[in-house]
Amino acid sequence: MLESLSPATLWFIAGIVLIILEMFTPGFFLASLSVGTFLAAFIAWAGGNDIMQLIGFIAGGSVSLVALRPLFKRYFDANGASTNADALVGKVARVTVGASAGDAASVKIDGDIWTVDCSEDLEVGDKVEVIARDSIVLHVKRLG
Repeated sequence: MLESLSPATLWFIAGIVLIILEMFTPGFFLASLSVGTFLAAFIAWAGGNDIMQLIGFIAGGSVSLVALRPLFKRYFDANGASTNADALVGKVARVTVGASAGDAASVKIDGDIWTVDCSEDLEVGDKVEVIARDSIVLHVKRLG
């Protein structure tokens, strides 16, 4: 099946896969490499040979790593944009499994069940606010 795909299509598919994988990793490294794959795809589409495609990939990925990656990292660091689980801090949730103070309880946030720790007793239905995250355990305070 791969034999029937043109080099331009293969490079383009590789770029899309890198962008998708970037969604699951921090640091914009894979996204920077995808710039190189798209440049190589363009070179292949324009009729460039394998060596030109490889040079395009290396040059595009390198320039992107040196120029674009620091810009993206600085932008997200400066704006304090929370990503992934860090975005849970400040969210309000309802307790789904109660527990005594210091024991593990559970809450549901955005459709996901999280283990929480609280210094107060929690009962099913209590509203809590996430105040911190420690690995896969959220620290909460009871509201109201």
